[in-house]
Amino acid sequence: MKIQHPLITLISLLLFMSLSSSVMAAQWYQVELVVFERYSGSNAESWPEMRSINNGSLSPNSNNQLIKPATMNHLAGVSQRLSKASNYRVLYQESWRQPILSKSRSKSVNIESSNGLIEGRIKLFRISYLHADIDLWFKENGDIPFAAEDSSNVNYPYNPHLEQIRRIRSNKLNYFDHPRVAAIIQITPIATPASAAPKATETYSLPQDSDTTSAQ
Repeated sequence: MKIQHPLITLISLLLFMSLSSSVMAAQWYQVELVVFERYSGSNAESWPEMRSINNGSLSPNSNNQLIKPATMNHLAGVSQRLSKASNYRVLYQESWRQPILSKSRSKSVNIESSNGLIEGRIKLFRISYLHADIDLWFKENGDIPFAAEDSSNVNYPYNPHLEQIRRIRSNKLNYFDHPRVAAIIQITPIATPASAAPKATETYSLPQDSDTTSAQ
């Protein structure tokens, strides 16, 4: 029977502790996002061909050390006003809590509306200042078609694509403009959730030579 070397176990534990420490050290935020349609005279001929969709690795409804669900507070009124306006239609609204880490450590959040019209991701990160990377498709002209392996003639739909990376500010309405589909995001600093902290603090020491010998 193969026995895992104690040193490998120690390294794995240290890597996990390092990630937990970086998450705990980062400022947590409540994130609120509203995506809405703008009725305009633009036509489908000006939209890009939707051949693929970038999805996020985290779900807004998950509950772990990287993301937690939340109730929409600040943008609830904005969403209601947009819904009552004749030239707008709210397509997606969601809120969650997360730490904002460096660009290399941050994970993107998956965005997918219940009606299937909005799909993509949003990534929040910090490089001196806070930034948002939004990559969303408005699938008003259809989804990516299923193609058989022997088919070489596939017609991809042309859909509005909201794709922007820019600096954002906390406690402010951050507007991402587009002729057909737009988004508003607000991030609010919050205290680190108690459930995001490691459950216990343990001390680990390097294995002794006798431990390595007995495992052989």
